Amino acid sequence: MKFFKFAVLALIFPLAMLFADTDYRAEAATIKEKFAQAIKLYVDGNNSEARKITQEAYFGHFENLEAGIRINLGQKKSYDMEKQFGDIRKAIKAEKPLNEIQAMIDNLNREIDEVLPAIESGHRLVAEYQDGGDGSTSAPASGGNSAASGTTSPWMSVYTEFKTELDNAKAAFDKKDTAALKAALNRAKFDIYRNERLEEAVRKYVSSQTDQSIQQIIGNLLREDADTDKSKFDEAINALDNLALKAVNDLPQESYSIAPQTALAQSDTSEDEGKDFTPIVQNIKDKMAKVLQLYESGKVDDAIDESGNIYFDEYEESGMENIVGAKNTQLKLDTEASFNKISALMRAGASKEQIVAAQNKLFDQLTQSLELTKKSSNWDLFLYAFIIILREGFEALIIVAAVIALLIKSGNSKHLNIVYSALGVAVVLSIATAYGLNYIFGSENAGQTREVMEGAVMLIAVVLLFYVGFWLLSNASSKKWSAYIQGQISNSLSSGDSKMLWWTVFLAVYREGAETVLFYLALLFDAKSPAATSMVAAGFVAGLAALIIVYIVIKKFSLKIAIKPFFIATSVIIFYMSVVFVGKGVMELVEGKVFVPTVIDGLPTITWIGFYPYVQSLVPQAVMIVLLIVGILILKNKQKNKS
Repeated sequence: MKFFKFAVLALIFPLAMLFADTDYRAEAATIKEKFAQAIKLYVDGNNSEARKITQEAYFGHFENLEAGIRINLGQKKSYDMEKQFGDIRKAIKAEKPLNEIQAMIDNLNREIDEVLPAIESGHRLVAEYQDGGDGSTSAPASGGNSAASGTTSPWMSVYTEFKTELDNAKAAFDKKDTAALKAALNRAKFDIYRNERLEEAVRKYVSSQTDQSIQQIIGNLLREDADTDKSKFDEAINALDNLALKAVNDLPQESYSIAPQTALAQSDTSEDEGKDFTPIVQNIKDKMAKVLQLYESGKVDDAIDESGNIYFDEYEESGMENIVGAKNTQLKLDTEASFNKISALMRAGASKEQIVAAQNKLFDQLTQSLELTKKSSNWDLFLYAFIIILREGFEALIIVAAVIALLIKSGNSKHLNIVYSALGVAVVLSIATAYGLNYIFGSENAGQTREVMEGAVMLIAVVLLFYVGFWLLSNASSKKWSAYIQGQISNSLSSGDSKMLWWTVFLAVYREGAETVLFYLALLFDAKSPAATSMVAAGFVAGLAALIIVYIVIKKFSLKIAIKPFFIATSVIIFYMSVVFVGKGVMELVEGKVFVPTVIDGLPTITWIGFYPYVQSLVPQAVMIVLLIVGILILKNKQKNKS
């Protein structure tokens, strides 16, 4: 199929070409300059201006770093750094001691310096630890592809305690205090990792191998003293830190039940999930009305200051920003941009109408955010799962049911055992294929490449979906199918070769089974929570039940199925899903650090249709749509010539 080969090449080519790098150092330098200005203003007693400069550092510059931090180091890291801007601003407003504010700024500047290499290269900060024995342990980097991404897992407070003891161990090592060094490591191992049940959670919900690696590194460190080579010691501590953080990020929500109660109380998830933010949205609207009044009365600086206060004191402090960011990052970024735009318009002396229009846009975004915090539907995953098994199973069912019906009607019932044998083997091998692929992608051997492999599976599924869609369109004729089935049956019976019949049924079923496994892997990779996974399973079961009903109807009542309308309708769905999988597959590659995406400002993120504001995902999707249109025109032209 020449067109299909061309289409695949045309689809893959943009993925290999569209890579982009972003220079973040200028923004980081500007943030430091803004903080220096804020400190000077604070020392001079100009508290209000110091707060404004701090807000400018966030809105005007950190937001340009935020996407890179979120993509490369995870939503949690991005949110933690963002929150520090608010804490600094609050400290200035509360007139805290200068040295305390300076320490907060220095800490944030240090963190910005630490993340720069990661976001510039498009890779996580990773440390490797060699145990000096026969094997080695690589510490996976922390990531944002976890159950806790975007909202704080209760295990994060346990990790914070663990990290504190590692820092204490570092300090003791620098002071050459072996006793303090071992005491800190023992507290990390026994008081925190073991007694607070992080060890149990990692072993049960992540892997025993990860737990063994953590235990091995701590054990090796405990056998050392303060005279060990510093570079080797730091490498081991960093590897241990990365392993623990990666393990905590990978812990699913079902593990929260065994987390310490104090950790659960501190969890952003337990605190904010399901919270009614309606009063917060109303507060923002009321305060924005006061902002407009201040602006109209000529108090521009006060209006700008109050606008910034609303963002930090209402949207961020309430936890609404955190919840929205976890579910729709682009909506969060758009909302932040609207806050910033209102301040920018007032500073530029814009008209009242322009300010009102910007505020109304913000209110619309807050309304969307409010709906997002109230519901989290996974029905799209259910629908996809239902459609896949129904379409793929129905395609195989047509052949199997028709073969069985024809065998019975032609008096060749003796061949039925061969049909059932082929069907059984095909199903078993399909399940074995699923197990094998799941082992590969779920294995610790996959390490940091898992996100990349997930993206690859989705993009391979795209190729198969695209092929199946065109195959359906080109064969959407009940006469063609009838001729195909009868031809295969006739060959088998006339030759007496039972193997021919066996392979006919087996290949029809296994081909569909193998494709179905691949499609479901793509859906499962997209299901980021137990609830989402359950909806995939429910969709599969519902589709299977529908297939059983269809089979009974075909066998008992010999109903003639309208193949052509069914294939045309399902081909439309298949093409739609292929476009969705392109977007989501590229996003998996982004999370796998294959490349840093080029963000297109102003475009939303619509995850359920695989729409992301990245050049690298939108161009392949556009190419696919063009190829689809061209392919349909070619097929119609061929059919017209044949008729």
